[in-house]
Amino acid sequence: MTTYNVRSIHTAKITELTFGRKTFPSALLKQPIEKEMWLSETGLAEDEQTPEHHGGTEKALCLYPYDHYSFWDGWMDMQDGSALFGENITTEGIHERNTHIGDRFEFGEAVIEVTEPRQPCFKIAAKYNKPELIVRMRESGFTGFYFRVLKEGYVKPGDQLILLERDQAGVTVQEVNELLFAGSPSRAQYDRILEATAFSKTLRPKLIQKRH
Repeated sequence: MTTYNVRSIHTAKITELTFGRKTFPSALLKQPIEKEMWLSETGLAEDEQTPEHHGGTEKALCLYPYDHYSFWDGWMDMQDGSALFGENITTEGIHERNTHIGDRFEFGEAVIEVTEPRQPCFKIAAKYNKPELIVRMRESGFTGFYFRVLKEGYVKPGDQLILLERDQAGVTVQEVNELLFAGSPSRAQYDRILEATAFSKTLRPKLIQKRH
C-alpha cells in the first residue's frame, strides 16, 4: 500500500486582497484546519473558490507538494510558509512526476481522483510580487494538481493519501505540463496525453480541439 503524508489541510474565505498595485477577490490566503471537515464534490466545506480559475467538481481539491518548497525558498519571500500557493493540501512524496491523470486515492472517508495540473495564475505572482513566478513554475513543472471527489466524506488533520488505483494510461501530470507549456506540441504528444480518460471536463475538450 502506497501512502503519502499530508502535512496540512487548508481553507479560506474569499476576501479582497491587495498585493502591490493589484486588488482582487481571492481565497489564496489559506490557513490549516484544526478539526474534522466535510469534503463534498465541490470541495472542503469551509473553503471558498473564485470560479474563473478554481473550484467546481473538476477542481474540487488542490494539492501542492511540500517537496517543492525548497525550490522556492530563497528565491522569494515565503512568508509564513502555510499553503505557499493557496493549495488545499500540502503533501510529501507525491508530485507531478509520479502521479497520473486518473490516479485514485483514499483521503479520510473520501475518495479523490486526479483531473489536471494546476495552471498558475497572476494572483500567485502578485502575492509574492514576482511577475516571473508563473514562467518559473511552468518551466520547472512544479505546478501542483487538482482532484475531483468520487466519494464524499469527512477529512481531518492527520489523514493521509492512500493510493487505491493507478490509471492504466499512465499519463503523468508532468507529461501534461510539458504539452501545455510547449511551444508547438506534436500530434503524437496529444494522442499520448489523450489516452487518459479522467481529465477534467473542461481541459479534455480543449486538448481534443488543439490536436486537430
